[in-house]
Amino acid sequence: MYENEKVLVVPTEDVERLCNKRHGLIFVNEYDIISLIENKGFFVDRNSAENDESIRQVIPYIVLREENKFLLFKRTSKQGEKRLHNQITIGVGGHINTDDSLEPLKAFKNGLIREINEEVDVDIKSLNYVGVINVVDTPVSRVHVGICYVADVKYKGLKEKDKFIELFTENPREYFEEMEGWSKTVVQSLELMQK
Repeated sequence: MYENEKVLVVPTEDVERLCNKRHGLIFVNEYDIISLIENKGFFVDRNSAENDESIRQVIPYIVLREENKFLLFKRTSKQGEKRLHNQITIGVGGHINTDDSLEPLKAFKNGLIREINEEVDVDIKSLNYVGVINVVDTPVSRVHVGICYVADVKYKGLKEKDKFIELFTENPREYFEEMEGWSKTVVQSLELMQK
């Protein structure tokens, strides 16, 4: 499946401790999540990580906003993850691996920027930490943890035009029923933060 890819992971028990065993988009002090990555992050074979609930694969998840509009992406059937075809995401991001760096924290920081640049052409004006996506309702979510940011950007275009269709909206809720799980979690939390 994921031949020879080594991905960044952290222990599940530490994620649950930082989140006080709460699930959703949880505010965790950024220093604490960065410290977890730096001090307890390590790399493992992605194939084994996909089935090991004692560890969580670290995924930077970046919500893009241009002025007052959010940028959403509808995944096409050309996008790799079959379980996500035709679903809408409000975030860009993906796995961090040893190509980003052999040091966990440096890999996370490099991978966060790499993930943005792989999918879209943007100038980043600001990048603000929001919290930790800790969702455990599916086998897939139980082996991943999202580190969520909102980036204010100047959007120039989509790089993977065959894999995604871009959508702009002031109200992400209008696409809620078509969204994948993490996007629903993030949209609900962003609505609460804006109230």
